[in-house]
Amino acid sequence: MPSGKIYKIVTKPEDGTIKVYNPDGKLVRSEEKITEEEVSLIEKNFLETVAAMVGAKEKEEETEDNLETAMYIR
Repeated sequence: MPSGKIYKIVTKPEDGTIKVYNPDGKLVRSEEKITEEEVSLIEKNFLETVAAMVGAKEKEEETEDNLETAMYIR
């Protein structure tokens, strides 16, 4: 259900992690030890239904975050 708030979802399929951050940037949920295939399936389903993927151009700096896929709930 849309709330008008933006939550950030960060996934790392290679590491099997999914993290959810609230609008204030606080980590509110973390899932670990998920297979790469499961993370990819969750990303696909999530993007098809409620999210917009952040483009790689928004991440210019060389940081650990460049290896992550960030998604935002619309």
